[in-house]
Amino acid sequence: MSSKKMETAASLVRMNSNRTREEIKEMIRDGSATDGINTNMDIGSVTPQDIDELPWDDEDMTIKRCKWCHEFETDSHILMKCVACKGFNKAWYCNRDCQKKQWKYHKTWCASQQTASGIPKGAIRITPNMFGTSFGK
Repeated sequence: MSSKKMETAASLVRMNSNRTREEIKEMIRDGSATDGINTNMDIGSVTPQDIDELPWDDEDMTIKRCKWCHEFETDSHILMKCVACKGFNKAWYCNRDCQKKQWKYHKTWCASQQTASGIPKGAIRITPNMFGTSFGK
């Protein structure tokens, strides 16, 4: 899938963030995926298969992309997550440099998650995705 199409598919998912992956695919099939959404993107080119090909974090059903540079995870570009992030909307990063650049924006949210999870405050370690590719079906 081209990077433009991947971006468009990810935008469609964000616009329907209250729906499951299967609901979004069904909406694409019946043509209602953009109902009530004012957009100038070519969402009509997105197929249900494109939604499946996005790099999903199956644990919390979000799309893996770097919080700083917005690169998607691919087979050759594995992202790492902030170990302090728990629950919905974990922070994913290309590398420690991206994490450090984005930290001033992420630290308030992350600190609240650290307190809730018992991880020592200030822990900003990242770990490789131990499950290899994340392309879910």
